[in-house]
Amino acid sequence: MGNVISLGQIVVDTTLRVPNVPVAGEDIFASSSSQLVGGGYNLLHAVRQMGQQACFAGLLGTGPNAALIRKTLEDEDIKHIGATRLDCDNGFSIALTDNQAERTFISVRGAEAEGDPEAFDQVDPKPADVVYLSGYTLVHRTAQALLRFLQSHPSPRHFTTIFDASPMFEQAEDEAVRSLVDYSPIWSCNHREAPIIAQKIGMEWPEDTGGREDGDPEAYLRLSQALGSTLIVHVGPHGAWLCQDDQVRHIPGFPVIPVDTNGAGDCHTGVLCALLSKGVPLSDAISYANAAAALSVTKTGPATCPTPQEIQDFTNTNMTSA
Repeated sequence: MGNVISLGQIVVDTTLRVPNVPVAGEDIFASSSSQLVGGGYNLLHAVRQMGQQACFAGLLGTGPNAALIRKTLEDEDIKHIGATRLDCDNGFSIALTDNQAERTFISVRGAEAEGDPEAFDQVDPKPADVVYLSGYTLVHRTAQALLRFLQSHPSPRHFTTIFDASPMFEQAEDEAVRSLVDYSPIWSCNHREAPIIAQKIGMEWPEDTGGREDGDPEAYLRLSQALGSTLIVHVGPHGAWLCQDDQVRHIPGFPVIPVDTNGAGDCHTGVLCALLSKGVPLSDAISYANAAAALSVTKTGPATCPTPQEIQDFTNTNMTSA
């Protein structure tokens, strides 16, 4: 069994429950608020919920946000193996969750975005380790450190890498896009991000998806082939599509009534990374992660990954009622 190593970023989330995202000039009240560690921590929390070792290789700063992050990592026995900046604090996000359980972020960069090119030089994955990469890193100064890491670990690799594209992939520089395609990680995205990836690599995306609520599997397969890599596309309550070896497979989801979707994608990817580090086959890991993500949106907060027992009870109930 291996460890999960994250090269992402951790920030502090100020979460606000609002009836709707305000338009310009509008004044609204939030019904509740909280301040919690979020960002890349959500994924690491999911890894620990699965009983796997988690390492954070991103940057921490100095200040109140960094102090809260350090304490949270220590409380969950998540090792910080990354660099420390003494001249700035970690950033934060304002996370708005509306009545449709959709979340909107406004983020402020901090120490996590200010990595030198050598910031990830100390990361030395071992066989069976799973390395997590985030598209958010590509729009910060830390991007040069990520590209240096990719160049230092060309194929064939003895560890698994998962790249979570995120909405920020649209802002990635061409050099970073080419480097990631050449690196050939497992690509993970949602149905909104798949066309963004296609546009960035010069692939034409179909305008008509045939009205399917669960996405466009043919387009996803073509995208996987254009990337030359395995591709996972999340389609919310409909589950996920796995494109691998020139084949596309639907892995069903678990429809629930959502309360808060903040952190659901991180929960899914964290569970997936944890199970892959245990040697679980990819399709089985995705199915389990689908259940975990479904449960996570029924709870309020960014780090709401359920326990294995909760997932087992949930899947048993769903199979019984199916």
